[in-house]
Amino acid sequence: MIDTKVCVLAGKVGNAEYSLLEKYAREGCFIALIIKNKELGRMVKEELERLYDIGVFFFHGDVEKEEDKDIFLTAVETMFGRTDYMIWYEN
Repeated sequence: MIDTKVCVLAGKVGNAEYSLLEKYAREGCFIALIIKNKELGRMVKEELERLYDIGVFFFHGDVEKEEDKDIFLTAVETMFGRTDYMIWYEN
């Protein structure tokens, strides 16, 4: 079991969401995110890992699709064993 906290972000990454991710990254949290924009997801992952030396799991998917949501949440549970903070956007 890990002691590091886990922050999950789903749905979108705008300025406000990125600021929250930075806050949790500065605290040493692992980050897991699922967004549809593959290029943006990769950029966010690489930047947070580079700036804060933390683990980031990026899943390219759509939180409004049950299959994508289930795969993502199962992967987060398998990788980290828990979720401490969740930022979730759905229409």
